[in-house]
Amino acid sequence: MLPAGGGAPHRVVGGTSHVWDATGSRLYYLLRNQDGGASLRMATIDPESGTVLGQEATVAVLTGLLRDLAVSADGHRFAVAEVEGSMNLTLLPLTADGTRPAGPEVTLNSGQVIDRYPSFSPDGRRIAYSSDRLGAMNVWVLDRETGRQNRLRLPGHDLGANIPLWLPDGRRLILMRSVEAGYALWLVAVDGSSAEELVPASTDRYTGTAVSNDGRWLAFSNRRDGLLQIDLLDLVTKEHRPLTTSPSDKFAEVFSPDDRYLVFGSNAGGNVQTWRIPVAGGKEEQLTSGEERMRHASYAPDGRTIYVQPSHRNVYRIDAGGGPLIPVTTFPESSLFIEEPVVSPDGRFLAYCRSHGGAVLWLLTIGEAQPAGR
Repeated sequence: MLPAGGGAPHRVVGGTSHVWDATGSRLYYLLRNQDGGASLRMATIDPESGTVLGQEATVAVLTGLLRDLAVSADGHRFAVAEVEGSMNLTLLPLTADGTRPAGPEVTLNSGQVIDRYPSFSPDGRRIAYSSDRLGAMNVWVLDRETGRQNRLRLPGHDLGANIPLWLPDGRRLILMRSVEAGYALWLVAVDGSSAEELVPASTDRYTGTAVSNDGRWLAFSNRRDGLLQIDLLDLVTKEHRPLTTSPSDKFAEVFSPDDRYLVFGSNAGGNVQTWRIPVAGGKEEQLTSGEERMRHASYAPDGRTIYVQPSHRNVYRIDAGGGPLIPVTTFPESSLFIEEPVVSPDGRFLAYCRSHGGAVLWLLTIGEAQPAGR
């Protein structure tokens, strides 16, 4: 929350889909439960300071994954959508040149789960990803040959883990942990033998992270002067330096195979587009343009092509220096929603999380609703 006239934001509550009631003194929101389902929560807000008065209250506990909360004028009725669909980890084979599909999709995870952020191991034999299959989001590792999946074990207590990135040794991952104080970046061994915090907890989600191919640098989005800029963390010395400074929000996405460039998403000019910058520092260069949201860049192994995705739909490729969009997938787009596509190290597969299903609308009444006009 921040003053409408401007000023520094401050954390109020942890949750999603927040909405004011008609009095402007109560803030309702949804909170995902660790053991499944969701809670409808309420916080009373001091109008002068914008801080929470007293303790936050649980109004109702419900099953299912909820979003898009709305409250009636009398404060007694709530409309909320329950997501009945899923986001399933999916693999698509590509032709040898990586220009088009070479066969049908293979669903690696079925059922009503939310899978996110697939990441191929350096040898391509395993995929690390996030999933809520046991309640909270946790990091899992899938062996493509055996189909076996194991949840990554982390020390201490957290609210979930997300966004895994492989180190080039194939034995360690960098990931984001959700903790009470916010979100932190950790370096962990896949076998659970070690774990250390790299970047302390912040209220900003580290949704933009990338690891260099030589394993030396971690690029991550870090808020500076109210904007998300990209910093580089030296994984050997633990020192970090700012990489970008232009007036826009940026999300680190991928290093070029030779580690000369970092490709990132930026909202400079409005819509998020794909940009790149020399890792040594220098001019930011825009690679895509248009009205579509361009995210989830992924380099082909030879470094001459970048795969991008307009607005969660089909995947395209462009020249590494920018240029026209060339389609790679041609799925019907009437109900298509694909999240976080990434190309395998050999360029022969795309991994992504495909949406299935939809949602239902619920009306929840708390207490006794008053007649209209009272």
